[in-house]
Amino acid sequence: MNDLVSIIICSKDRRQDLERAVLSVRKSGPTCAPAEIVVVEETDRPEPISGVRYLGIPREHRGFGYARNRAVQAAHGTILLFIDDDCEAKEGWGDALLAPFQDNHDVVGVAGSVAVRECGLIGYAENILGFPGGGLRYAHQAQGHTVPTQHLSTCNCAYRKDALQRAGGFPEEARAGSEDALIAERVARLGQCCYTPHAVVYHRTRDQLSTVARWFMRRGYSEMASFQSRVGKSLFLTYVIRSSWTLRFGAVLLAAAWVPPVIAFVPLCFALYYLGMLWRYRFARAYPTHRAAWWVVPVVKLTMDVGNELGRWQYAMARQTS
Repeated sequence: MNDLVSIIICSKDRRQDLERAVLSVRKSGPTCAPAEIVVVEETDRPEPISGVRYLGIPREHRGFGYARNRAVQAAHGTILLFIDDDCEAKEGWGDALLAPFQDNHDVVGVAGSVAVRECGLIGYAENILGFPGGGLRYAHQAQGHTVPTQHLSTCNCAYRKDALQRAGGFPEEARAGSEDALIAERVARLGQCCYTPHAVVYHRTRDQLSTVARWFMRRGYSEMASFQSRVGKSLFLTYVIRSSWTLRFGAVLLAAAWVPPVIAFVPLCFALYYLGMLWRYRFARAYPTHRAAWWVVPVVKLTMDVGNELGRWQYAMARQTS
């Protein structure tokens, strides 16, 4: 295609992963081999990478949105491809990600497939659940077709640069994360966005429940911060009350205190939850790589929910002390 392409990678404290990601992009095909790669690395010791447009920025903890905006400003391309530093591009990645732009000039954003490989049960289960970047869930739903979406993750996506600029760039107030979800919402209002299962990156996995919980704590904190910045106080409080697992659990405890026999139904409720999760994600049984992990999906999902709730409380406590 005639558009100039730039590939953007932002990094912090993962130099080996960064160099591996750059190498995988270069090896992914003829489109990416000669393309401009823009790397923004937050570090105290900038070390340029050969053949890369490198920007070292101070460790001021200004967040992902700031780093990505710096990269967008530095990029010369009219179409910008994003990949995370802990991902590796599969062969043909760039061509597959660019194809929807070539087929339809109304397309302003394209999301690709985020896969995992050679990992443990927890990593495969997380991928079944749709993390990160939609994981196996999005790929299964697409059934090999390019389909509309409003969910794009910078671990594997592409945007027209002018659409990013018209959308106001990545929101820099979302320092802990969610900046890619917020910009995806804005860009999707400007034109068509789609998901292609053919543009694949392999994401490093979190193979321990403790690591999953910590990541979702960060997501919960960022979710609260970004939502509050977009809505008024009353809507924010309504959202918190309706979505809080702590309040739901508290309601169960109150019911048990008021009517003690209620507590006898807790094991039954957990069993129903477990079976419900297995039924919801039963599609994973069709994939030999993920089939064994299907049994632990409910445990990983519960870990995600607990981590997310702890992150929300962390945000609430930080607001109280600020």
